[in-house]
Amino acid sequence: MTSRIGQVRWLRSLSGVVQGHLRLPLLRTGLCTGLFEELREPRDASELAERLELAPDLVASWLRAAEAHRLIRCKEGKYQIGGFVRWLLDAEEVPAIRALLDQTALTYAPRLDQISELMEGAERPEFGASEEALRTAAVSRLMERHAIAALARVPGVRAARRVLDIGCGQGTYLAGVLTHYRDAHGLGIELNPSVAEEARRTLREAQVSRRGEIRVGDFMTLDLAEGSYDLALLNNLIYYFSREQRRALFERVSGCLAGHGVFAIQTTIAAADRVTRALGVDRSTATFDLVLRAHRNLYGLPDPEEVFSDLREAGFEEMGQISIGPGGSLRYLWARTGSPQRARQPVR
Repeated sequence: MTSRIGQVRWLRSLSGVVQGHLRLPLLRTGLCTGLFEELREPRDASELAERLELAPDLVASWLRAAEAHRLIRCKEGKYQIGGFVRWLLDAEEVPAIRALLDQTALTYAPRLDQISELMEGAERPEFGASEEALRTAAVSRLMERHAIAALARVPGVRAARRVLDIGCGQGTYLAGVLTHYRDAHGLGIELNPSVAEEARRTLREAQVSRRGEIRVGDFMTLDLAEGSYDLALLNNLIYYFSREQRRALFERVSGCLAGHGVFAIQTTIAAADRVTRALGVDRSTATFDLVLRAHRNLYGLPDPEEVFSDLREAGFEEMGQISIGPGGSLRYLWARTGSPQRARQPVR
């Protein structure tokens, strides 16, 4: 029989699960309606409702709930945001943070609600609607600065002058690399024409469009000169390839690289150790892996040893890993081609 102390402990755990589920919609409501922005200064419920032209009873109730979830604080009947929400509003990466919240609420949560049905054989949905693709591209910017800094630690990257970005999305990583390495030139390949146009705009805004080109098409079939690139990037796309498809992809990349060319694969790893547990990263990566597998056109988080094995079969030799963020779940798996005697062809 469970002791009274044990019952209290398990009830607190249950409460934590429920509260975590409820906190996200409260957070998104505050961001989407402008409530948090207004609460930079202390305001009461009626003032808020009037300023934003919102339903007074719902505003008052939301304020009480948001305070209970420690999103805002109340003093003498007036509410104001705390440090966490202020950071959400002012962080340099705020578009990426908001995209992550939206992706969690609009894609991940509904998919997780379907897991029991999918386990019983229901057809898995396809990932990649335009809204999902745009949110995914925006979320990738959350760790962009850290990723570009980590990329510099990959052997051979600093000397790379011709960069190939496979599945470049909105072009933010390519723009970042070309900004960081002023004598580098780059080609980004993007399957979606509208996203490719966004990538071109990104390069223009970063003032690197003279050194960067975006092409629309499938990397596996586009006409690319062999041995032309010093560095190939694959950022957070390995989940779109089955292992067989991945092997073909690696062979294609190997053929595009010059001698001692570098292939850098940015990916999340389902790591579980003392550090990831302390940071809570193990929970998020394990759940991410489950969400990926719940789609018919996505695959789970990769096993680094399997990736390295496939890279060796594709002709890569030296390889290793570089951590990007705290806990090491986000990292670069990198590999280099062999002989430097490969003929370098002009980029087409």
